[in-house]
Amino acid sequence: MVLKYMISDDGLAKGELGHSETKVQQPKKKVVSDWRKQGIQLKERPSPKRNMKFWLFLMVIVILGPVAYYLWRADLISPALDILPTGKVVVTAIVYGEENASAIVSDKVVHEGDIIDDCKVVKIYRDKVEFEKDGKRFTKHVR
Repeated sequence: MVLKYMISDDGLAKGELGHSETKVQQPKKKVVSDWRKQGIQLKERPSPKRNMKFWLFLMVIVILGPVAYYLWRADLISPALDILPTGKVVVTAIVYGEENASAIVSDKVVHEGDIIDDCKVVKIYRDKVEFEKDGKRFTKHVR
């Protein structure tokens, strides 16, 4: 057997299997770049805006951190936290009698106007008791 035509790899890929006169028109293939063939994902560069936002956020933390610490140490913020009740007063039950309501607060029976743990009982409701301490009012619900 005699081999009449020599086919190269390039010719085979282009569809050249015979004489140059009888070339078959094949549709052109879409060229896929090398990174898609290898399955490698390109890493996105962080945008300049994102990078700038990060640095701005970091600067705000660096600047406001010492300021907040100074204000805390100077007792400008901590007195505001004294308004919150410390949780010493615990309402365990509420009892309605014929004349007035009473509540069991910190294992003691109290009525409206009584003082317990430096807290004055202002009003007793069905599910909560309103207290006043140092001119500040707060309520505690029944546990």
